[in-house]
Amino acid sequence: MSSPKSKLRLIAAFAALATLALAISCRGFFVNPTVTSLAIGPANLSLAPGTSFQMVATATYSDGSTSDVTGRAVWTSSAQNVATFTAPGLLAAAPLGNLATLPGQTSVSASDGTVSSSTQTVSVCPVVQTLTITVAGSNSSYDGPSGTVQFTASATFNGVTGPQDVTNSVTWNIGNTTILPAISDGSGTLTSGMTGTPFTVTATLCGVNSTNSLTITTTT
Repeated sequence: MSSPKSKLRLIAAFAALATLALAISCRGFFVNPTVTSLAIGPANLSLAPGTSFQMVATATYSDGSTSDVTGRAVWTSSAQNVATFTAPGLLAAAPLGNLATLPGQTSVSASDGTVSSSTQTVSVCPVVQTLTITVAGSNSSYDGPSGTVQFTASATFNGVTGPQDVTNSVTWNIGNTTILPAISDGSGTLTSGMTGTPFTVTATLCGVNSTNSLTITTTT
């Protein structure tokens, strides 16, 4: 015949086993939530050359919770000559003299274990103070024969001494692509299909429009 103490120990053991069985049956018991997605920000980031910005990575877990994982995430930049990570999430833009074109662009992403974020495009461009365009020696108009013409663009930047040639960096906005097809390097070919019909050309750099526009007319 068992003693009262033995019965108590047996009851306690059964209670412990029942509690453990119930706990194991509960969903997620003893299972750490896993990362299901990773988001980085901010979106549409634009940096001035030579500056740095702290990006943030936020993980979403299988239980619906979120947390800041900036410090443990692995960060990458597709164009390190444009911007590179010098610490977790800390993105450093290249100096102006190192940028081949303006704006420089790179795709950045982060990963946490096997989960990666979508990429974000980051632009690096200085603050444009003025943007002036010219064609065939004039900064207002061109009235001449069809054929090849050379456009130029000059910009001044905040913190940079003197104007800079940005002919290959601007986006050229053509008022009539039938007469002048889209150009990227400043060299365009005017056709004679609509002789005597004027149209305008402007340029844009880092979100800033040229302070002047060109009136283009072909005579032949």
